[in-house]
Amino acid sequence: MQFENFNPLTNSKEFVKQFKDRIAEYLPKGTEMVQKGLETIGDVAQKTGERVGDRYHQSRYGTPMYGPKLDRDQRGYAQELRQQAFKEIRTADNPLKEAGKKLKKNFPAERVIGDPIGNVVLTKQAQFGVNRVLNAYRMASDAGVNASQSVGVENNLSKAAIAAGVPLLYMSLSGQMGSPLDGFRPKGYKAVAPVSKEEDPTGATPRNILEEGALRTFAFQRSQMLPFQEFIKERPDVMPSTIKEYRRYVNRKPEAGKRIDIDPEKQTFTAFGGLIKGTARGLNDPEIRIKGAPITASSVLGIGAGLGTIAAAKKYLDPTGLGVSSEEAVKASGIRSRTTDLETGEISRRQYTVGYTPKAGTVTGRFYQSEPSNQKEGYAVPTEKFQDRLKKQRQQRSAADMDIKTQETKAANVDRAIGQFMQSGEYVDIPQTRESSKQNVDAAREVKASAQQDIEETVRAAKEYGKPKYSGDTPIPGTAKLNKAGQAFQDAFARRPDLKEPAILLGGTVAALGTAAVAKKLFQKAQEKRIKKEDPVQYEKYKRGDYTR
Repeated sequence: MQFENFNPLTNSKEFVKQFKDRIAEYLPKGTEMVQKGLETIGDVAQKTGERVGDRYHQSRYGTPMYGPKLDRDQRGYAQELRQQAFKEIRTADNPLKEAGKKLKKNFPAERVIGDPIGNVVLTKQAQFGVNRVLNAYRMASDAGVNASQSVGVENNLSKAAIAAGVPLLYMSLSGQMGSPLDGFRPKGYKAVAPVSKEEDPTGATPRNILEEGALRTFAFQRSQMLPFQEFIKERPDVMPSTIKEYRRYVNRKPEAGKRIDIDPEKQTFTAFGGLIKGTARGLNDPEIRIKGAPITASSVLGIGAGLGTIAAAKKYLDPTGLGVSSEEAVKASGIRSRTTDLETGEISRRQYTVGYTPKAGTVTGRFYQSEPSNQKEGYAVPTEKFQDRLKKQRQQRSAADMDIKTQETKAANVDRAIGQFMQSGEYVDIPQTRESSKQNVDAAREVKASAQQDIEETVRAAKEYGKPKYSGDTPIPGTAKLNKAGQAFQDAFARRPDLKEPAILLGGTVAALGTAAVAKKLFQKAQEKRIKKEDPVQYEKYKRGDYTR
């Protein structure tokens, strides 16, 4: 037989004769391998189904969810395990080999197959996760929530204000939200729900400002830019060429065949079919657009400055956890509660607590928990906040005021009964006059004085916290816990500590608005300088206001 002319398809009989022994030898092995492969596939499929079934659930709102159902402590413990795994990889002699071991151990076949099914097919959680970074409004909302937990504010209302304020600031500073008197319609843009063309051909007048505001804030509805002549009247700070280039940029998509299209001359780019685009000029403000929503440079700078101001104020003016960390009872002897020792003849008086001297601090101690809590190192026992302590003390003072009025009424009744007895000689039984009412009035006034003294002591502790210790009249260097500004801040709000965080939030808002305004002005000046160089005629007309007439 000539093997060079052998064709197993046409010479099948010869092929079988020649290789029958080898085929007979390997056929059982092949069958066994196929059988093992099918068993492995079946085993993986079963484990995958079990994993998906165990991790698929619905939230209390009925939303399909995928993932382990862990409580707070379990999530914290899982986070510790992940951190430990990363630490072992970093400190290993061969990080790549160690990472491979971790991946092989923690990413079995059923996880690699099942998690994409649960996240993508059954619950769409993967799409939602991607949407978090492709939705500017969601990004601003998440940034607000994260900032509320990280800047150091402690009051729940303050946290809620930051979580809600960051998205509102983003929309306002990026030119997507205008005055509430216009239904939040930004200048230069049409109304979302305008009046008829007969009433306003430009489309700038909203049908109802409440409806317009609701559509823009809750439904995130947006509108188109006004025609050039109307736009320039509402935005005289923008030059005609800037408006023209911006319109072109907003509607621009990459050329056919290009994933990313960059225009160096206009300083713009657009990518992925217009999903993401950006410009270094904008409407006097560089920006990046994600799915049509602009993120301007001034808004990012403003929000960053605002949050930075809040964090710095909490650190240097009002430290987190500041409050009453301990207190010392003030004792006094009762006037009538004296006892005499029969053997020695010594007279002693029983002491009563008449008030407390508070001490200010940031922590009172640590409480330790055992495993498997994620707080195995212990956590700080919180101080009593000044505002909570003062609120309780003022309630005690108010209760004392009411008691004083009650006791004074009783005393007046006694005086009236005595006066009537002196006139008529008859005893008149007036209710609640059996006790010594004058003494009760004095006792109630002492309770009020004690409550007022407690208030003053709390105020004093708040004022003294950040100040240095003294040696005579000389302050001891290095003993002050706060700088001069922090000491002045605590002095100013010692009687109303509940206003400290609102004042800090107000300062952060002012910093955000001021920084954004300065940034916009600088960008505008740079734009004017460029236009003056490239088109002097347009610049002169712009300065004279010819375009707004």
